[in-house]
Parts: sequence; C-alpha cells; structure tokens
Amino acid sequence: MTAGATHGDGATGPDPDELVGRADELAGLLRDLDAARAGRARAVLLAGEAGIGKSRLATALGRAAAGAGAQIVVGRCLDAGGAALPYLPFSEVLDALARAGTALRPVLHGLLPGAAEAPRPAAGDGDSGRLQVFDAVAGAVRDAAATAPLLVVLEDLHWADRSTRELLAFLLARLGSQQLLVLGTYRSDDLHRRHPLRASLAELIRLPAVRRVELGPLTPDAVLALVRARAATGGVDEATLRRIAARSEGNAFYAEELVAAGSDGLPGGLADVLLTRLDRLGGPAREVLRVASLAERSIPHDLLRDAAELSAADLEAGLREAVSHHLLVPDPAPGAESYAFRHALLREAVHDDLLPGERVRLHARLAALLARRADDPGVAAALARHALAAHDLPQALAASVRAAEEAHRRHGPAEMLAHAERALELWSAVDDPERLTGVTESALTREAAWAASASGDPERGIALGARAVRVADLGEDPHARAGARRHYAMRLLDSGARVDAAVAAATEAVELLAGDPPGTEPAWAHAVLARAHLNADHAEPAWSHARASLAVARAVHDTAPPAEGSAAYRDLSAVCADALITLAFCARMEGDPQAARDRLAGASSLAAASGNRVVELRTVWNRGVSFIEDGLLDAAADELAEGARRAAAYGLLWGGYGLEFRIAQVRVDVQRGEWDAAVRTAADVDPTLPLRVTGQLAVAGALVGVARGDLDGAEELLSLLATEPPVHDQAALLQGVVGAESARWRGDPALAVDRVATALGVLRAEYPHHLGELALCALGAAARADLAEAARTAGDPAGAEAHAGAAAGLADEAALTAERGLPRGTAVGPEGRAWLARARAEAARAHGEAAPRVWDAVVETFAGYGDGYRAAEARWRRAEALLGRAHRGGPGTDGEADRRAAAEDLAVAATGADRLGARPLAEAVAALRLRAGDGGPRPAPPSGAGGSPLTPREHAVLELVAHGLTNRAVGERLFISEKTVSVHLSRAMAKLGASGRAEAVALAHSRGLLSPRD
Repeated sequence: MTAGATHGDGATGPDPDELVGRADELAGLLRDLDAARAGRARAVLLAGEAGIGKSRLATALGRAAAGAGAQIVVGRCLDAGGAALPYLPFSEVLDALARAGTALRPVLHGLLPGAAEAPRPAAGDGDSGRLQVFDAVAGAVRDAAATAPLLVVLEDLHWADRSTRELLAFLLARLGSQQLLVLGTYRSDDLHRRHPLRASLAELIRLPAVRRVELGPLTPDAVLALVRARAATGGVDEATLRRIAARSEGNAFYAEELVAAGSDGLPGGLADVLLTRLDRLGGPAREVLRVASLAERSIPHDLLRDAAELSAADLEAGLREAVSHHLLVPDPAPGAESYAFRHALLREAVHDDLLPGERVRLHARLAALLARRADDPGVAAALARHALAAHDLPQALAASVRAAEEAHRRHGPAEMLAHAERALELWSAVDDPERLTGVTESALTREAAWAASASGDPERGIALGARAVRVADLGEDPHARAGARRHYAMRLLDSGARVDAAVAAATEAVELLAGDPPGTEPAWAHAVLARAHLNADHAEPAWSHARASLAVARAVHDTAPPAEGSAAYRDLSAVCADALITLAFCARMEGDPQAARDRLAGASSLAAASGNRVVELRTVWNRGVSFIEDGLLDAAADELAEGARRAAAYGLLWGGYGLEFRIAQVRVDVQRGEWDAAVRTAADVDPTLPLRVTGQLAVAGALVGVARGDLDGAEELLSLLATEPPVHDQAALLQGVVGAESARWRGDPALAVDRVATALGVLRAEYPHHLGELALCALGAAARADLAEAARTAGDPAGAEAHAGAAAGLADEAALTAERGLPRGTAVGPEGRAWLARARAEAARAHGEAAPRVWDAVVETFAGYGDGYRAAEARWRRAEALLGRAHRGGPGTDGEADRRAAAEDLAVAATGADRLGARPLAEAVAALRLRAGDGGPRPAPPSGAGGSPLTPREHAVLELVAHGLTNRAVGERLFISEKTVSVHLSRAMAKLGASGRAEAVALAHSRGLLSPRD
C-alpha cells in the first residue's frame, strides 16, 4: 500500500477490544485456565505500564473463559489517596457471585454494594472480624468454583487498599485443587520504591501457584498492525499511521489515542493527545466527561445526571456521544446504571485539565449531592474526598469520621486509621468540630490509636494514645480524661512495652473516677489497672484492683442492671471476665490451681455472653497454660485444641491467641510424645506471612526436627531467624533450646554454650529469673559437661575444672530462678523441677562425679508428667553413670547389679527413641550399649564396612584409638580394663596385617572400616 493510501473503507468500526500482538501472553494464560479447569488452581499477576494492554489481555482471557463454560467475575480498585473503602474490588466480586447464586456468609453482607451496615465489631475484636471476612471470602470463591470453573479478575491492584492486599494474599496462599484462576493487574510504572504493593508482590510470587507476567511494549510490527486496525474507519493515511506507531513506543493505549486524535500535528504530551479527542465532541458530551472525571472510578447515572445539570435530552446525547467515541463505557453488570472512563489515564487528563475554580465548583456540586445520601454504604469516603477538594472542611471532617467508622465496621483498621488521621488533621480548622461529628477529639484520637495497633503499627498506636491523653487534658471532663488514660494503658499493654507507664496511666484513670457512682467505666479502669499490675509482677495491687472491678460491676448490676443482651450488658460481662482472669492468676500465685481454673471457667462464660471473643480466648488460653504448669499434658492438649478450634472459627488463625494456641499445641505434643501431630501443626503455615510470625511456629516444630536428626534444617531456620531479634520471650527461649540441642548433637558443645548464653541474655534483659531459664541452664550445663569430659580425655585438668565450675554456676542460677522466678509466689511445676534436677545432674557429670543417683530425680520427674523423650535422655545418662561405677568398682559396689540396671535403662531408652524416631538419641544409646558390650542394636557400620573382619568390640577399640585415645582412656570409655583393650587391639592389628597402632588405623580407613576422618 502506498504512502498516500488511506484506511476507511470498512462499513463497520473495529472491535475496540480486539487483541493484537499478545498471542504468546494469551496462550500462557489459556494454559493457566486449562490447569484451573482441571482442578489445579492458579494465579497470575499481570504487570505493565499504564496503557500497555493489561485490561485488553484480561478481556480476551475472559472471552475465552466464557466460551469454555467458566464463570467470570471482575473487581476493580480505585485511586482514593490512601483512604480507600476497604475490600472494594472484592465487594464487586462478591456482588457478582451473589447475583450468580453463590450463598454468602452473613459476615460478608455488609461488604455488598448498597447493603445495610455490618455490625460494629466488639472492642478488641477487630482482628477476629477481619479474619472472619477473609475466611468467608475464600469460602465463597471456593463454593463458586465448585460449580463451574471460575475466573476472578482484579484490576488496578496498584491502587489496592491494605485490606484488599492482605485478603488477596490470604486467598492466593490457599490455592489448591479448586477450579480457580485469579488474574490481578497492576501498573508496574506506578510502583515506586516505597509503594505498599511491592512488599505484597515479593511475598506473593514466592507461592508455587502464582506467577508474574510482565507485559512489555508491542513490537513495531504489532503496534503498526494495531493502529491500522483502529484507523480502519478513520481516514488516516499510512504515513501518519507509521509515525503514530513510532511515537507510541509500543504502548497500545497511547497508539490508539493518537489514532483517535487523527491529526499529523499532534502535541507531544500524552495528556494533550488524550484531550485532543474531546475537541471533536459537543458541549453536552464534554460536560458529561468533566463531571465524570471527578469520580475516582465509576459514577452512577443519577449522580451524573444531577451533577451535570443538563436537560434529559442533552444528558442522553452527551452520554451517547462519549460512549460511541469509546471515552466512557457503561458498567456491564446486570442492573448497574453507571459509567466509567475507558482508561484511567483519560480520566486523569480530563480532570487535570479543569480550571481550579471549575474543579472546586464541580467537587462542591458532587459533595452536595452525596451529602443527601450520606448514610448509604460507601458514600462517606467519597463525600470526604469531594468535600475536601471543594474546600468544605466541615463537611470533609464529618464525612471522614463517618468513613472511619464504616471502615471499622468492615474490619479495615488500616483504612480506618487513614480516615481518622485525616479527620484529626482537619479538626482544628473547623468551628465546633465536636458538635459537627458527635465525637470528642480525644475519643477520635484513641480510636485512631486502636486502628494503628490493630493494623500492625503498635508504636504509632502508643503515640496516638499518648496524644489522646494530652488532648483530653486540655479541657475535657474527668470521664474523657480517664477513658483516654485507660485506652493508652491498653495500647501499652498490647505492645508488651513500658509496663510501668501502663500502671501509671491506669492508676490516673482510677483516680480521676474516684467518688463516681458505680459504672462500667470505673470497673474497666480497675480491671485494666489490675492487668497492668499483674504484668509488672505487683501481685497484691493486681488482686486488689481486680476485686474492686468486680465489686463495682456487682454494684452496677444491683442498682441499675442493664437489659440482658444490650450493649451495656455485654460490656459489663466483658469487664467481669477481664477481672476474673487477673484473679485466676492471683489464685495460682497463692498455690491454688483449681481455684484459678474455676475463675477462668467463669470468665469464659462471661466472655461468651459479652461477645468479646478476645477475652473468651484469653480465658481458654490461661486454662491451658495452668494445665501445662501442673504437668497435666493431656488436659492441656484438650484445652489448647479447643482454643485453637475457637480461634479458627473466629478467623484468628495467625493473630493473637490463634498463633499462641498453635505454638503451645506443638510444645505440648512434643512433650507427650505426639511428634507427628506436632510436625503437622508446625507445618501448617501461611507462606505469605512474614517469617517473624511463621518463624515462631517453625522453631517450635524444630524441637522435633532436632530430636529426629534434621540438624541442617534447624540450622537453616536459626540463620533465618537471626536476621532480627526475637519478637518475645517465648521466641527467644525456643531459639535457645533448639540452637543448643542442635549444636550438642552436632558435636559442638562450645557453640551450644554460646547459644545458651545469648538466649539467657535476651530473657534476663526483660524478665529477671524467667522460668524459661531452667531449661536453658540445664542445656548449658550439659554442654559444659561435654567440654569438661573432652578436656579430661585430652589431659587438660585445668580446662576440665573451668568447665565444671561454669556448669555448677548454671545449676546455681537455675536454683535461684526456681526460687525467685516470675511470677513470684507461683510454685515451680513438674517440668521446671525436672529441668532443675537435670541442671544439677549435668553439673555433677561435669565434675566427673558418676553417681547414678543424681539422675534418679531427672528420670522420675520427666517420666512422671509424661515427657518420655526427656526421660529417655536421662536414662541414657544414668546408664552411663551406672556403667562407669561398675567399671571403677570399689567398696560397697555391685558391678553386676549396676550393669543389669544400665542395660534396663538403655533398653527402655532405645525403645522410646525408636518409637519417636529420635535418631541422635537412638544412636547415642546404641553406641553406649556397644561400649558396654550389650547385645542390643548397634549403630550401622560405616559405608564400605560390609564383611568387616573385626568384631564389634575390636571395631569400637580401633575407633577410639583412631581419635588418639590411649589404651587407658579407651578402657574408661568402654568400661573395660587397660589389659583387655590391649588384647582387642592386638587382635585387630593381626586381622588387618598391621605392625602398629597407626598402621592399623590407616588400613582400617583405607578399607572403609572406620568413619571418615574430619
């Protein structure tokens, strides 16, 4: 075709959604669709710069999916300046699923467009409600995909709010056998270094069922084909089309807009290019576009009609012209009457082209119209934005407060925080803001503090909580000042930091309400102060204020009882439950565990009546912990399983008590020998969550890994966790125990000593005499005993004495911890007594004292409460001591009896280790039986040792000789005389044809009869 030819012979216009130049990318998506239809769920994250063709590729996939009998649902994000309505794209998805017949759980009804408000979650219940939403959305998608293959398209994820990003991660982490394909699109050129989507993408692309596709520019041939197709009815000559193709630089949207402008003398800036299309339109169409550009996404027909202030005829003509020119597109959803720009860049260009005064006037018009429907779901956030742009600060403030409240009801704490902080910024610029909003500044600030903490920023929550106190002190009444202090104390307690500050704030709250008649506020003030005192280890004040809280609550019930089921009734029940939990702790401190459990049971009933799920879970948690402390492992396992079940039902899988229950389940299952169950629980992780969360469960599971010999896996996990400090005391304890045991089983007791010291340092920095020190001190003493034995074998008595002294010091520290450990007054339970006994026994071993009786208490105490593995370890050590005494002999000893007792201990230990799959312990027990000449199972011979001419005893002697031990030292290790060692060594040399010890060792190595040299 010549340069002067034109395109314009077709009778009908081209399909604007025709896909050009993306055959390979579409083929890949179709393979993903085929996998989904076969029950292998997939997700694709489609990236590319604005206008590159992401939406068109998604449309083509949708057409193919529909042709294959799949369901297609689409959700779109919008640019809301950091204060978006939570879950907006999923609201559209849910609405489409509901229209198609998928039943939605009640918790999702508040997310549907135009639905009645969802109930406001109870205090402290935000995380539970949010995770219920997550689980319900995943369930709805799963149910829909069970009826027919389902394609879920989520567009413009670069504008996704935090709640949407977290829900997407939750959904994609659970892709499995569903007939489901999720396609998410986002602008890669919008992702600056600190863009919140970056972190989400980094986690999502690690998931096995997720892949990322980056759409690059179209090839020159493809973009030329595109512009030719789009100009088929436009009369644009070939030379102009080639220039347009070159200037578009492969961006499909740019190319199309340049073609639509149809002029050779086009401006260089894209906005000018886009706006050139408006020059062809009539006045009504331009007015329609100007008004529509103020809506961040789509604009309802009635709102557009009223805001445009056009006659019915002009409005219809303007809409028809805008749609026919592919500038606006109607929402295709059944029953929907709204319009959106065909591309967001076009909307932005039209909006930015408005004169400042014109923009303010139109925003004001939209704000006025939205104000008439301010109570409709989802309106408050849009009203706040338009009012702010119109400089109507009172309206913006009031709408921002309502938007924050709506975000709270929809379980979106991050969005709630954005709206609340915007309201706080406007507060001082508005006259009488309290009358306007119906809330005080301090109340709004403390709500923002809760939202910050709930959205994962506890430091921001503390800062806002402190600000609420300062604001209240400037002129609010004593009740507001007390409330601000109580909530500030709760934020401090939530973070686990600055307990003394929490005590001070809660004390001031109680003092401010002194003299008031009985009420829920004074009851809560006493309850929070009691909890703060308990955290600070102030037993008497904790008891006193918990009882005071109950007394105030009882007085309220006696004088002015709230109606059963009312909000006041539920709040009163919650405060009673909170106080009873504190009193349960106090009962344990007095040595009355049954009374503690009874109070926790009462607290659980009250918490259930209050609807406060967090308090309810707290009671179950503390009952489970009380069983653990009393050594009642089966009862603890049942209670923790019940707590985990409730937490799962409430959606708290990885937050708060949900995670704590699972970690405790693993630890208890490890102790009672249910190792496979422990492994299953520890392995059930959400890969999208950060390691600082999942690592806590993983390191608990590593207790089994180390005991079963997966030392490399444990070391890898410890290396990952070492990148940041432990998140709390239990994490530090578990890392210390796993690290010490891994090092010891690897034969590196010096590293075990270092790891114990590090863990003790972390615990002691926060909690002097933490009861977790008992296990760490025992393991540290064991490592010191190993080093002392090695020093004695190497002829280093000074080194042995030094290590023995360090072991004794650790045993003394363990005894002091048992006496003074937190919480003070609580008797050390069976587990603590067992670890203390082991610390003392290891200290004796370090000093070379082989009296078997020091291990009796260790065996009996561990076995007594059901920890078979630790009892088996102790039996192994006791057998070693018995054999040592039999070998040494002496007055009053019965060597044969000691050998029989040792054989019995080793048999029991071997059986236990084999049942659990505890390979390192099983090998240690087998090696000791071999040294003792026992006929029990022996370790597997080295590689290549098949057909060895050596007897097991000769092999054992030669192994120790290879490590440089003298005949006397070999005899001590094998519990035989030095003369017997010489006999076995001579026989081994004769069988190998060696003339000396060194040659015998060399020949044995060369024939693969000995373990490889280090």
